[in-house]
Amino acid sequence: MRQNTPPHRPDFDYENDEFLEEIELDGDPPADDDDELEMEEVTLSQLEARLGMQSDSDDAMDGNEDEEEENRIAAIRDDALITFRKHTAPVFGCHLHPRLDWAVTGSEDDRAYVWDTNNGEVLFEITDHKDTVTETHFSHDGCYLATGDISGELFVFKLNESQDDRSILYKVWEYSMLDMAWMFWHRAANVLLAGSDSGEVYVWRIPSGECKILPGHSARCEAGDLSGDGKKLLTAYTDGVVKLWDIKTCQVLMEVNNQHPLGFGEVSHIVVACEQNSPFYLCAEGGGKLLFCTNNGPVNVIQSEHLIECVAFAPSTTDLKLLACGSLEGQISIWDYSKYALRTVCESPVPFDGILRLKWLNDYTLLAATAQGKLNAFDARTGSLKFTLTGHLYHIYECAFKCEENCLLTVSEDNTAKVFKLPHLGE
Repeated sequence: MRQNTPPHRPDFDYENDEFLEEIELDGDPPADDDDELEMEEVTLSQLEARLGMQSDSDDAMDGNEDEEEENRIAAIRDDALITFRKHTAPVFGCHLHPRLDWAVTGSEDDRAYVWDTNNGEVLFEITDHKDTVTETHFSHDGCYLATGDISGELFVFKLNESQDDRSILYKVWEYSMLDMAWMFWHRAANVLLAGSDSGEVYVWRIPSGECKILPGHSARCEAGDLSGDGKKLLTAYTDGVVKLWDIKTCQVLMEVNNQHPLGFGEVSHIVVACEQNSPFYLCAEGGGKLLFCTNNGPVNVIQSEHLIECVAFAPSTTDLKLLACGSLEGQISIWDYSKYALRTVCESPVPFDGILRLKWLNDYTLLAATAQGKLNAFDARTGSLKFTLTGHLYHIYECAFKCEENCLLTVSEDNTAKVFKLPHLGE
């Protein structure tokens, strides 16, 4: 499953970045015949004293919080084999090459790097972007690399197999769309898909650039995922609408709008997932509502006790039909979706350590990336913790896993990317 919405980060309203506004008075204020109007100068500490504010205790509390944070960071054990430190801002996108020992990462510093996972050496730097790079993906066969930023600038590079040119990649395609919400490659073809803030979904054949557009309806296309057979695309929008598209014909096969009795209203956060072994689809909104659909429409709705940040179906090879949901409060609920029943709950070792990403490592091992920079692996059958990997200081925004090499790549708010070798997973 791909959840490609850029990470939730705090926004600050500075009224169009005008931090200070200068006001001029045309005339002097009227003066009393007997008294002059004077402005009394009051220091911050005097004002706090008059208002009964306890600045000393506030300062002490802030100092304690800072000390606790420093102690937390100092105690973090770094389990990573390699730490990539070239980025100068939070890192949002990452992917591993399917054949080579390469990683690609994209950051708020408007840069994407291709680098060697054995030693962290930079192999190629992409400087074409002028905004935060949130999407970085190698194609299914590793022949192409696509990068995209939040303003909608997309670039595709081809692996250079010529011995005459020292550059390992060269640009073969670029496109400017409206602000991008998500982007990913098709699993079995050199076809690139992307959703926009305006609601349109673009489908390009690479490198020709032949394009199909799945029309929007004036709402941001918040999430998208490819069906198991690779022929359909499930999309969800911020007005609560869910659509299943036939990619070849650009026709809507199934739609759930906000008038449907099982549908959503307007949502602030929504995610989707497709079961890879059958035409079975999930759409979940942040408030905890999970909507299950088939090609013919909705079949059931269940309500989670926890808010939902991310979801993931278990691999289709498992005997159990498992679905994981993660919350920003730190809970992971495991559902048996064949029965629409809650199976177990995995509790984070650290209370209220929000779950930002979920990834199945095998049939029954579920990895959770957290807001405090931890990687917790659980046995999804029992909810028990199998192991924890540490090294990041803050939010882990994305991770990529190469099963053949037991290699995990992660990126974080702390400006770094890390490569971990996972313990033996067993079943």
